[in-house]
Amino acid sequence: MRASLRKNSIERGFTLFEILVVVIIVSITVSAILFSTGLRDDSSDLKGLGKDLSQLIRLLYQEAIFENRNYAISLNYQGFNILEYNGQDWVAADQSFFRKVKMSESQSSDLTVEKFVIQPVDQSNPIPHILILSSGEMSAFDWRIIDSESRASITIQGNLLGNVLMSGPVPHS
Repeated sequence: MRASLRKNSIERGFTLFEILVVVIIVSITVSAILFSTGLRDDSSDLKGLGKDLSQLIRLLYQEAIFENRNYAISLNYQGFNILEYNGQDWVAADQSFFRKVKMSESQSSDLTVEKFVIQPVDQSNPIPHILILSSGEMSAFDWRIIDSESRASITIQGNLLGNVLMSGPVPHS
């Protein structure tokens, strides 16, 4: 009788595999909740845009020097255009990798070039605002991009020698 009592009173625990399955299910559920509720950093998109723009400007600077071409960035209401000087006029650059960086509808720009505030324009003949020349010179600029959704802004600064620095995101009211 005592032996039958021992058999019934033995408790069975969870196996390592069962515990692992539960941990995986909980982590997937928590990840799905975080992504669906938007608890991630809202300014991460803005920071990514700033890094992409900074790299694009550095790439344009190097391309201008190595390929002996003159480039410009033209600010417009939807974002910006990359222009190339063809010897007579500024025309849209034909390289597709220059068009990869795009601003969203919630983002707007404040551009100051050599202490002049630039107003965005949408024209059939875009105006060059930031010059990136084959001689190794670049217009000095401060480009602030504001995101109304995340209420944050970044600043991209460039100097005459082609140095580009991005700062932010910082809160913006």
